[in-house]
Amino acid sequence: RLKKSTWKMKTSVIESKILPYFKKKRMCDIKPRDIVAWQNVMLKECDADGNLYSPVYLKTIHNQLSAIFNHAVKFYELDSNPAAKVGNMGKEKTHEMLFWTKDEFKQFISSEYFENKPVSRTIFMTLYYSGIREGELLALTPADINFEKKEIRINKSYQRLGGKDVVTSPKTPKSIRTIPIPE
Repeated sequence: RLKKSTWKMKTSVIESKILPYFKKKRMCDIKPRDIVAWQNVMLKECDADGNLYSPVYLKTIHNQLSAIFNHAVKFYELDSNPAAKVGNMGKEKTHEMLFWTKDEFKQFISSEYFENKPVSRTIFMTLYYSGIREGELLALTPADINFEKKEIRINKSYQRLGGKDVVTSPKTPKSIRTIPIPE
C-alpha cells in the first residue's frame, strides 16, 4: 500500500541503519538499553558529506524501528515495544523554509542566465508563482494547464526510481489541487 519511493526509503533505512546493528539479536531479546545504545551510535553517524544526520532523519530512522516492533507486538505476540519505551531521537519539524521575496525573485529571473533560455525561465516562473513541487512540475502535461481560467491542475508527480522515469499520484491526497496562476 506504499508508493514505490516510500518503500525504497524504508527498505534502505532497515538495511543500512537497523539490520547491521540488530541482525544477531532476536526481537524478543532486544531491550530498551539496546535501543539506547543503538540511538547513541546513530547520533554519531554521518552522511556521505561527513555531516551528522539531521534530527528529522534520526526521527525517521527511529520511527521505522518502532514500527517494526509495533508490528511484532500486534501480530506476533511480542510483549512490548522497547523503542517506544525509550522514546524518539531527533525531532519532527524541519528547519523553517526560506522564500524569496518578489524583489529577490525578479532580480534572479532577470539575470543574464535567462537571456537565451526561455524554457528555463518558464520553469522557474511556474515554480515561483505556483509553489508546486519539482516532481509535480515535471509531470505536467498540456491538459493540466488551463490558460483561459489561469489554472494549473496538479494530479500526478514525476520520480526517477531505479533509473526509470515514473509518474505516480502526488505525495499526498491533499496534493491533488487546482492552482491559480498569474498572467
